[in-house]
Amino acid sequence: MALSLSVPVSTRSLPKEIETNLKKARIWVESLPLTKTIESANSMIYMLESINRSKLAAEERIELVDIYRPVITVLLDELEAIFAYSALPLPQKQLNAFELSHRLLTECGYAYKMLVLEKTGKMIMFNAKKNLPLPIYRTLFYFRELMLQCYKTYHPVPPGVWQETHALYHYAEEQGFVGEGDAEAKATILDVYVDMLMLALADPYRLMYKEVDRVVEVLSQNRGFVDILSSAEGVNPQRLFVTALDGDQAPKVLIQGNQPPAGQVLRLIDPTRLVDRLSQKLKAAGNANSAKSRATHDLNDLIARLLRLWGDPPKRQFRRNPADSGVALCSGIKAISYFAELAATENPEADAEAIREGRTIPLLKIPQDPMSQMIGVEEWQVLNQSANGVRLHRESGGNVGVTVGEAVGVRFVGGRSWNVGVVRWLTLLEGNALEFGVELISPTAHSITIEPTMGNVSKPVPALLIAPLMGESAADTVLTTAEVFSDLREFEINDAGDLSHVRATTLIERTSRFDLFQFQAS
Repeated sequence: MALSLSVPVSTRSLPKEIETNLKKARIWVESLPLTKTIESANSMIYMLESINRSKLAAEERIELVDIYRPVITVLLDELEAIFAYSALPLPQKQLNAFELSHRLLTECGYAYKMLVLEKTGKMIMFNAKKNLPLPIYRTLFYFRELMLQCYKTYHPVPPGVWQETHALYHYAEEQGFVGEGDAEAKATILDVYVDMLMLALADPYRLMYKEVDRVVEVLSQNRGFVDILSSAEGVNPQRLFVTALDGDQAPKVLIQGNQPPAGQVLRLIDPTRLVDRLSQKLKAAGNANSAKSRATHDLNDLIARLLRLWGDPPKRQFRRNPADSGVALCSGIKAISYFAELAATENPEADAEAIREGRTIPLLKIPQDPMSQMIGVEEWQVLNQSANGVRLHRESGGNVGVTVGEAVGVRFVGGRSWNVGVVRWLTLLEGNALEFGVELISPTAHSITIEPTMGNVSKPVPALLIAPLMGESAADTVLTTAEVFSDLREFEINDAGDLSHVRATTLIERTSRFDLFQFQAS
């Protein structure tokens, strides 16, 4: 098969300041001030863009890139520390770091793609199995890093990335060297391709703080247990996923009634051996029961969720009903506390009096005072709603930032209280519009403060007393900032001056943003 990959046109003369002598190029790159991440990243991008668009032999270009790669790796790590897992929309500093990282990854990918195209474009190619696996592996590696960047910021994967990923794997499959790759990294073309497939099937836009990295670790520690098949004969169709090697889509669940991906060259992904291996490890750890809980979102909990996704793709629990209305939204425990207190001061009689006087009362009450706007509250569109959640949409802009695993306050049309929810998935759409799904965990919230009574001296932190949405528990439940809960830890609760002493009993859920736990009087 002939490969078709997007690369820049190399028609320029190489700028005089670009050093092609390998020894001098190494001196230059090692002189970059790594403590000045943005400045050094811009210098590196200028260098890569210059050599990728200049008349330069592909192998000579790669020799330079290979010298730059250690420094590029450091810069990418430093940039990621700035933007990864930030609330959306990304603030300007984080957005700048994201864009620089994106350009670095793209330019590195270009350099290796140009070498692949040069070698595969020759009429007769000698030593293909020796010369092609490494540049193909490196191209796929940078594609994978680009996907990881998107998942960590809930951005969509750029158009064309999946198409070129599939095409490179398909070519390597035809040539018989998917088992070759980077000897230094101890990884193959098949390994990095499977990483991308399984990450996409891990529902990455539902993953929380650093969970994308944990999925990568799980995959890297369990290489060789995912099979890519051309036929479903003799395997369990309930555990199969499908991908099109001539399409531009991520893999899909292979279930009856599901629309197959567009394309004619289909491959089936069978993770049965991986699922069985992870299940055995989970049982061996003796944590099978706790892994079914969302209590801590630790590694065992993550593996349990991966097992459900990869081994028994979940079915929807509640039916979604289309909606065309708005809700008021705020984000974070401090914001929910503030607006819950504000709502408690509202006078229903004042609205009734206004209606009697013929004045118009807005159905959706969104505070417009300067303090409320500074804290962050705005209207979001409801796309659909179920018994325990809503799907929300907002065009670009706004003053409320959200991320997966964050607690949010939701006030419906005509409602007087603030519902409490948790962001379960999030994605950035074209034009910087946002959509996310909220699981509602309580129909109301009461603002308090909570302070540990023993241990290191600490200040009271904002918290919310909440009522369970489905009435499954009569125990008192509190939502507070992360890392507050400790088993049997004692606290003082301040409810508008009314003090009480309690003891934490059961952790219901912990994310990077909050602790949700039950307590009883001590």
